[in-house]
Amino acid sequence: MGSFNRWLLEVVPPIAVIVALDLAVTVIFFALSGATARIGTLRPLSTVPAKGLELVLVGAAVGIVACLTERRIDLSVLTLAIAFVGLIDADHLPSALGIAQPIRPAHTFAFLALEVVVLAAAFRGRPELPFLAVAAWFGHVAGDTGEFALLAPFSFAYSSLGDFRVPFAIVSAVFALAAGYTVRRRKKRAFLP
Repeated sequence: MGSFNRWLLEVVPPIAVIVALDLAVTVIFFALSGATARIGTLRPLSTVPAKGLELVLVGAAVGIVACLTERRIDLSVLTLAIAFVGLIDADHLPSALGIAQPIRPAHTFAFLALEVVVLAAAFRGRPELPFLAVAAWFGHVAGDTGEFALLAPFSFAYSSLGDFRVPFAIVSAVFALAAGYTVRRRKKRAFLP
């Protein structure tokens, strides 16, 4: 039971922070956007299971890449990678409730910067979390299609990211490797006398 409790303590607080941050950014962007930027709608329900599976697979890939440099399968890292990738889509909640909104508020560089700062400040003893969050964000965005306002809330101009999908996937892999390496170093230091 001790390892399960340790796993819960390692994954639940960062996940709660990400959900709260995602929803806060969604509310803030809603307040800052004009009516013309509120074009977000819910995807057809028949596509949700396939999208959910895709997010789990992207998250698992990010987690496995992180585990490569950690040199072991780390269930906490794997769980957090899957959660961080999937929870970016919590910004679709207003659309699910039938509220027109700016599309993809958590799919912006502003959200990513805020996420890194909050995770670094809230979890100082876990320097891998900001790296994992960056890897998850770039992995998620690399797998997404559609229109984005990457510079929101400074600009709600929407554009496609088709040309950036491969570079974003590479950035994701690099940060996942850095996250795994950081975990390995942190754990190695914890065992040193």
